[in-house]
This record gives sequence, structure tokens and C-alpha cells, in this order.
Amino acid sequence: MQHFIKKTEFEAGVKGNDLMVFHKKTLIFLMVLFALICLLPGASFGENADILRFEPRDTLEEIRAKIEYNGYQFTVDNNWVFDMPARDKRVFFNRSAPLFPEVSEGYDGIGPLVSHLGERQLPASFDWRNYNGYTYIGPVRDQGSCGDCYAFGACASAEGSYNWANGKYDGNCADFSEAFVAFCLSDVYSGFDGCAGSDYDYQELTGLVEYGVCNNDVYPYTDREQTCRSSSWDAPRTIFQSWYRVDCNDTAAIKTAIMVYGVVVAAVEVGSAFEAYGGGIYQDSNTNCSATPCYYMPTNHIIALVGWNDNGGDGYWLLRNSWGTYWGESGYMRIKYTSSRVGCEAAYLVYEKVVSNTYVDPAGSCGGNTPCYTTIQAAVDTVSEGTVIKIQTGSYAENLIANSASRYTLQGGWDSTYSSRTSISTIRSLTIGSNSGAVTVEYMDIK
Repeated sequence: MQHFIKKTEFEAGVKGNDLMVFHKKTLIFLMVLFALICLLPGASFGENADILRFEPRDTLEEIRAKIEYNGYQFTVDNNWVFDMPARDKRVFFNRSAPLFPEVSEGYDGIGPLVSHLGERQLPASFDWRNYNGYTYIGPVRDQGSCGDCYAFGACASAEGSYNWANGKYDGNCADFSEAFVAFCLSDVYSGFDGCAGSDYDYQELTGLVEYGVCNNDVYPYTDREQTCRSSSWDAPRTIFQSWYRVDCNDTAAIKTAIMVYGVVVAAVEVGSAFEAYGGGIYQDSNTNCSATPCYYMPTNHIIALVGWNDNGGDGYWLLRNSWGTYWGESGYMRIKYTSSRVGCEAAYLVYEKVVSNTYVDPAGSCGGNTPCYTTIQAAVDTVSEGTVIKIQTGSYAENLIANSASRYTLQGGWDSTYSSRTSISTIRSLTIGSNSGAVTVEYMDIK
């Protein structure tokens, strides 16, 4: 009996040691596994890991509890996107890395934006929906159940850029065809395909540069997969000069791009709380751009940015979505500067305005150029906004009055300047401004 007890105690001791070794090995394995997961592209353990993250299948009650726990300042509620079945969401949010990455930064780095960085003072807030009392972007659109958010983001940016370059606002804003982008340009490129989504290379922007886009009245949008309306290729199209990426999470650069070039396109990683957003300043823990390149950070939805508000150090973008006006704040969202990876893939379009010329010559010859007028006022009363009026050398005793709240540029002579009626200055160029028809001098050399 004594021998049996000793043997049992011995065996128990051996098993106990084995168990301790097993536990140590298991702990080491789990630690290594956790470290490897943290190193995976798109891993989020380093993104504000001290807060509760939103998960894909969170209920509204769970989202609200996490918002309160994290100290966030936004509300959520049911809407058609949040209530969409999970299988439909997998199709609706269809954006992925390209099979054959272009790994390029637009056409040439950040493009002409670089010359504007740090050169102008950025206001604490800016909004293309209300700039000097005018809106330079049309109403919010609704993509419906089709996964072509990329077409709406591209057209929103294109419209904003075009409107700003051409002085189009309010009821005169451009309205480009999202259907043409989604169902016609997709026949030319492999990076996007109708309702089946797009990849990270923004080939839809390349399409706006290489082929352009027709107006919405030529090819109106319906939210279903379809073949291209071939007649839309025969309609006039607006073609853009180029597009460029903005450095990842460079808030000042994104602001500058918005101010200089108009509405910018960007991508976000949408989760349950984003879907259910009802109002307030949206915030989540998806804040870094740690992929290589950084603009290949996983995102699943394309939107546009129309402005910003520094909000006393707690700044946010003014995000324009394509889910109709019943979502969010009348179709918009206020989103913290880096939440949902919104700063990882911003890009802007450049529209090169075609300038038309009109000529003024008291003798009526204008050197053979047309159209030709004998007074500056006659030219101003006739030309469209943005026209350059070239004026023959001489003195003109005219009190100019703008016939509408528009902008015109007057240039003196073909090769020389002309003098103003007061004869105390030589005006090389001036602009009739948009302030109740008043005349504002933009460039004047006092002699």
C-alpha cells in the first residue's frame, strides 16, 4: 500500500510538471500568434485599442452602448443601409485591392497641388455648399442598391471641380452622368464594373481624364446592372485635364486641394456604426494608413469631401454620401479628420478651363479678330462669364457697369496696356466682380 501511494504521488508529480510545460508552450504560442496578427496589413489592434470597436453585426443597442462608453458624439438609427441583409452588404460594399496594382500616385506625385501647400491661409471652416453665399455642388444623389459608389464619388468631385473652375453655382451647377461612368466607362477599364464595385486604383478618375463624362440628362441613372446606352458616347462630354492623389492623412493638403480645386473624392471603411449614422460628429478607431502603399489601406466605400470645420481643435470633414437625403444629416456626415480611414485615399481632379476671347477697338477693326466691339461696355454686355476681353491700346472714358453678377477679365491691348479714364494708372488686367455688379480691380500698376 505504501509503495502504491508513493508511485501514485510520483506519477501525479510528473503529470503536474508536464501540465505546467504544456501551459507555458500554449501561452508562448498564443503570444506569438497575437504578435503575428498585429503585423498583418490592415490589422487594427494599434488603432485606439483602448476603446470598444464597432463590429459588423452590432445591434443598434450595442452601437449606442459603445458610443457612450467611448465618449463619441454622434447618434445612430435604423436606415435602409443598416437594415440591408448581410449577403446584400457584401455586394454593396465591394471595393478591393487590384489584381494588377498600378501603385502610382496619380499622374505625377501630388501634382500642381504642391505649389499651393503653405502658400495660402486655410480658414477654420470651409464649405462648398455655402461659399460666399452660393453652392458649388448639386443635390445629394442616391445610388440605390447598386454597388457603384465609385461613380458617385467621381461625379461629385468632377462636378465640384468643374463648377468652381467655370463659376457655376446654385441652379447652374453641372450634373454629370453616374450611369455613364458605371456602365460605359467600365467597358474600357478593368478597375471598376457596373454594380460590382471597384478597386483602389481610381481608374474611374482616369476615365474622366481620357474620355470624359456626359451630362445626366443624356444618360439618367437607374440602380440596376445594365449595358451601356451607346448613344451617350455620341453626346458632348466634359473632359478633365488630370487627377492626383493627396498624401495619406495630410489634413492640411486635403484642405488645400478642396479650396483650390473643388470637391475631392475619398474612400472610407464603412462599418455598422457608419451605416446607422444619424447625426453628430462621427468617430471610430479606424484611423491609420499603415498599408504599403498607404493608399491601399482596406476601404469599402467611395464618398466626396466638400469642406471641413476645425471645430476648436476637434476637427471634422464634411462628407457627402450617395445614400439619399434620408441618411445622416440630409445625406451628409460630419466625420473626424482620420476616422474610417477617410484621409488615406483622397484625390482631386483638375479641370482646365477653355478661355474664349472677345475684342474691343474703337475703330472697329480689332486686328481682324472676332467678335469685335467698339466699346468695352458693349463687350461686357454681350460676353459669357469667364471670357477674356482684349482691348485695343487707348484711353476709354467709360464707367463700366456689369450686367450681371458675373466675372469677366479685361486685358489691355494685344501687346501693350491701356490707361484708365482718370489717367492716373495703367491697368494691365481687371475683373468685374460678382458683388452686385460692382467693379473690382484685380491687377493695377499705379504710375
